[in-house]
Amino acid sequence: MTFWDFVSKAWDWAISSGKGEVAIAGIAGSAVSVALEWTGVMSGFRRLFVGATTAFFLSPVGVPLFQWAFGTIDIPPDQAAGVSGFVTGLSGIIIVETFLTALRLRKHELAGDRHEQN
Repeated sequence: MTFWDFVSKAWDWAISSGKGEVAIAGIAGSAVSVALEWTGVMSGFRRLFVGATTAFFLSPVGVPLFQWAFGTIDIPPDQAAGVSGFVTGLSGIIIVETFLTALRLRKHELAGDRHEQN
């Protein structure tokens, strides 16, 4: 199997299955995050991966939460999963980036304490 055969099969899966649709919606949500705050190529790839993974695995939780939070908005059930995947992917990126920022701040804080003691 060549690389392009793999890409073709992955694309067919993505557009023909519900989970693929949710993963693409998660990638779209994380692409919004990448576009709003560009910090480099590796950070962009990390965000795309986290958004897709978050949407793929948390979409069963995301749909009821989305319908609970935005109950007055009438979204057809067949599109609710895609919208929920988008929001879940974007939310996953926000949570992960907040956690990584907190770790970086703590690391710098500890490194500053080490330099002051010497």
